[in-house]
Amino acid sequence: MIAMKARMKVLTRSLLTLALCAAAPLSAWAASPNAHAVANASAPPGGVYLGYYQEDPATNPEDPTMGSVYLNLPASDSSFSGNMYFTYFGCQSNNLGTISGTKAATSLKGTWSGTIDGTHQTGSVAGTYSAAKGAYAGTFTVAGGKQHIDIPSCISYYIAPNGTFELFAVGQNVPSDFSVSLSGNTVSWNPPSGAVMTLVFVLDPAIAASGHGNATVWQTLVLGPQGTANLGDIGLVSGHAYVVAVGASDGSYRRLSFASTRFTAP
Repeated sequence: MIAMKARMKVLTRSLLTLALCAAAPLSAWAASPNAHAVANASAPPGGVYLGYYQEDPATNPEDPTMGSVYLNLPASDSSFSGNMYFTYFGCQSNNLGTISGTKAATSLKGTWSGTIDGTHQTGSVAGTYSAAKGAYAGTFTVAGGKQHIDIPSCISYYIAPNGTFELFAVGQNVPSDFSVSLSGNTVSWNPPSGAVMTLVFVLDPAIAASGHGNATVWQTLVLGPQGTANLGDIGLVSGHAYVVAVGASDGSYRRLSFASTRFTAP
């Protein structure tokens, strides 16, 4: 993966808390997807689904952070794979959680494992597809519970013991009037009202669809009501196809919007 090239000064993810409001529960559907499952005789569509995970603000009020996640899902009941990504700064390791599991009708069940800044982590993943929303939502856990990570001269943060996630098809806009556009190396979006933290990430769709390797090229967090991010320094290959995704949340860590679009690197 290629992260931010400029080495950051001592940074703490706890600084995010200063920019955010007091924690509150996440959307009820993401936190309790089974309560909102829609009966569907046919299996949900397969393919690459991408979205975000949100650390639980109730158990990790210090710095409940968003990050990118994607799954390569089968069209019928079968196994799936994907990744959660935990790198934000160039001074961090290539922090990746590999997901594997089984899709059965509208349900997903699996596990994840990986290394986060030198610490081995594992956990569970479970979700449900909503035909009404055209998306998956679910929860994840961290077997090691809440942990504090400190990398001198780089970053200090907490790993939350659990959280939620949502996954959408490539090109899906939620709500429908929220969209992402590109001009050269600049990605733009209209910040929704109340946006406090926005996740921006780039995915290699060919790698994601292969079910092998890490498809996440880069991710960053944009604080405040900003509506642009620059992709010029993340090492994209000219002429190669990518997907860029943007997800915004409010001061209560609830998702306000999410959208993605395909593009070819200039």
